[in-house]
Amino acid sequence: MAAVDREPRSLIRSAGRWLVAPLLLGFAWLAGGLSTFTWPAEVTTFAAAIAVLAFAAAHRRDRAPVRLGRTGFVVWTAWLAAVTGWELWALFSLPRSAHPTISSLVNELTSSHPGRAGAVLLWLLAGWWLARR
Repeated sequence: MAAVDREPRSLIRSAGRWLVAPLLLGFAWLAGGLSTFTWPAEVTTFAAAIAVLAFAAAHRRDRAPVRLGRTGFVVWTAWLAAVTGWELWALFSLPRSAHPTISSLVNELTSSHPGRAGAVLLWLLAGWWLARR
């Protein structure tokens, strides 16, 4: 009897997974078409963040936190120092076209509607992944 009860739930879950992808893609396309730093863009960003956090909280895996060892700490610190060093070096180097900062490289990618939609989709997926951890 228990197997019969689980079957409709698994069907609903699998159907829900198929519905999430088009919804995420549609939302990312819609949000990518909004002008930056406007009220519609801010409300859309806030609503997406709340939805991702609520979904992740509802589907959170209960597991023990992963402890970061000494090697992990050194690797993450070195990575952060390298990125920060590159950003500061590029920020104060001239000409700017020869020394792009991370933000100027990202601006090139997100200057079009498809680029912004892709960035929104990556932001949603990264937020969902981080919130579930």
